[in-house]
Amino acid sequence: MQAHSLRNKYRTQARKLMKDRKLAQYLDINNYNLSFEYYENKYLKQGYKHDSLYEKILDSSTRSNKFVNKSLGIM
Repeated sequence: MQAHSLRNKYRTQARKLMKDRKLAQYLDINNYNLSFEYYENKYLKQGYKHDSLYEKILDSSTRSNKFVNKSLGIM
């Protein structure tokens, strides 16, 4: 849960520091931070349980968003 919280915190901080304010606003609206419970429910529906559920959430909190990266020309 802490990793997820930190990821959201750093994403928010990064957007506040972005020079392109229009892009930062776009990301805030279209790629907003999701709650821990959102991911918990998402992976429960995919069949993850117990430790594997939280390992999956932790794993996902360490990956960047490929769609956002591609749209920004990062990948």
